Amino acid sequence: MSNQKILIVDDEPDTLTLLREIMEKEGYQVHTATSSATALKHFIEFAPDLVLSDIQMPHMDGLALLAETRKRSPLTQVILLTAYGSLSTAVEGIKAGAFDYLSKPFSLEEIRTVVRRALEHKRTLEESQSISQPLLQKGDGINQIQGKSPAMVGVYKLIARVAPTESTVLIHGETGTGKELIARAIHANSLRQEGPFIAVDCGTLAENLLESELFGHERGAFTGALSMKKGLMESANRGTCFLDEIGDISPNLQSKLLRVLQEHEIRRVGGMESIKVDVRIIAATNKHLKTLVENGKFREDLFYRLNVVTVHLPPLRDRKEDLPTLIHYFLEKYTRFNNKSMHGVHPQAMSLLMQYQWSEEHPRIRTYDRTRHRNDPTLDHHDSRSASCPGGSPTIRRSSPFFV
Repeated sequence: MSNQKILIVDDEPDTLTLLREIMEKEGYQVHTATSSATALKHFIEFAPDLVLSDIQMPHMDGLALLAETRKRSPLTQVILLTAYGSLSTAVEGIKAGAFDYLSKPFSLEEIRTVVRRALEHKRTLEESQSISQPLLQKGDGINQIQGKSPAMVGVYKLIARVAPTESTVLIHGETGTGKELIARAIHANSLRQEGPFIAVDCGTLAENLLESELFGHERGAFTGALSMKKGLMESANRGTCFLDEIGDISPNLQSKLLRVLQEHEIRRVGGMESIKVDVRIIAATNKHLKTLVENGKFREDLFYRLNVVTVHLPPLRDRKEDLPTLIHYFLEKYTRFNNKSMHGVHPQAMSLLMQYQWSEEHPRIRTYDRTRHRNDPTLDHHDSRSASCPGGSPTIRRSSPFFV
């Protein structure tokens, strides 16, 4: 038997029994507790190397228990477990010093792997006597990111870890997957959270206009330039500049952006002076930049400068378990906006929506919600009508309302 000790804390007896059996089969010494108060007593007596703790518990939750264990033994690793995966709890937990955060239900192999990694990490810390620094206090504006699927929990954990660094981040995802929301969440949890966050859509402006917007221009630089104008890179100084659809910029702008990343300086259009800027770049694209590099359409050196940390956002069709959460989020948002009285979605309608192959992501859900609210003033009456998915999917006829 291993001399490594694990304390498991959960107020659900079935989960507690299952985790104990798994850990004992792996050869660990295991103690269990059904409350945080009992867990603290065991913690003092048992001196575990690792704590596996549920977050949602009465009286003292897992985050409070984490704080107490960190005070008593900073090297003891903590893995948080929850059935309610969200960005807020992931950031809160990892910020407070948790080694990892797992969303229930988890696979046996997943829990075994994370436990092994946590114990190896503790050994490394003991050897080097270096303790990881916690994340900064989470910022505002992150609750718009919805979903608790394993794929999204992975995104939350990556955000929590990369946010307090100065690393350039590349966000890859299809249109509508929420790339700007992720960028804002990274900024809100970063050292730059008090600075500006400026978003630029690189795909909607012509090259000369985009260059002037990004880097500014001097008076007389071109017809109509009646005065000097600061660019968005300068305006984002000590903050974050989010470059959406970075794959659409021209070779000329690619070289100028590379200079920003390498030298931390810009030059206004028509200007001769280089201006230092302190700005973090987060870029996003729905294209495969590696393919563009191979085809000679995107600079390889710029690609590697941008691709320091990559966040892959899964499309909704690959995480359909998040669809009810998103639908209820937008339903609540727009019923409140339109002063309606809605309480949910009919199960038959939800079933139809779950079967639909969502290809244009959240904008289509939002558009559908708004259209229903705007065009159907009787939505909160129990009348008979047909419901159809966006994009022409087969309709279903029913005698109960789509929204209830």
